[in-house]
Amino acid sequence: MENVLSILFCLTLLYLVITSRLKTYVSILRAQGVLLSAIMVFPFLHHLSVHILIIPLMSLVIKAIVIPRFINKIIIDLDVHRIVEPSIQPFNFLLLIVASMSTIFVAAHVLSGYTPIEPIPFASAFSAIVTGIFLIIFRKKLIIHVIGFLILENGIFLFGTSVAAEMPTIVELGSMLDVFVVVFLMGIAINKISSTFAKQDVTVLGRLKD
Repeated sequence: MENVLSILFCLTLLYLVITSRLKTYVSILRAQGVLLSAIMVFPFLHHLSVHILIIPLMSLVIKAIVIPRFINKIIIDLDVHRIVEPSIQPFNFLLLIVASMSTIFVAAHVLSGYTPIEPIPFASAFSAIVTGIFLIIFRKKLIIHVIGFLILENGIFLFGTSVAAEMPTIVELGSMLDVFVVVFLMGIAINKISSTFAKQDVTVLGRLKD
């Protein structure tokens, strides 16, 4: 079941690169939050406890409810244009992501022969990291950069769940706290930039001088 959920997670990444609506980006963040929470719960279905459910429940609340609502609030408050203006054609972007994912999945399969890892969750995690980086590189809007960072962090979080037995709970909590800090700081930065510039994309930053 963990492999199925990881594949669904990868499909959200593919949908992410072909969509051009901010509302869909936020919906994908919600879906990924639900999937990550489910991935964390399924290995422990036969011996659930309150302690085991703490991290999945916090992940669900933060990743699927709190952060998407906060991003929606930024979009509404700043009246951000709802259509994303890409700096690369969607089809070319899709080809780039598919090629990257294919390489990552093949490398994970080869690596699984030498190291005891689950290749599908492992590859899905690194696919999210790469997709988040590409979103930051190839999208102009600052709000998409925030979403790109969140996608990247979701990949890191998924990678962390694949080694949950060796990863202390405090590290998972720390990663979610890090997301909180970065998202809120980016929200403040976007608000400050929007008070000076009419547009909320990275091209306006080229006008800044020392």
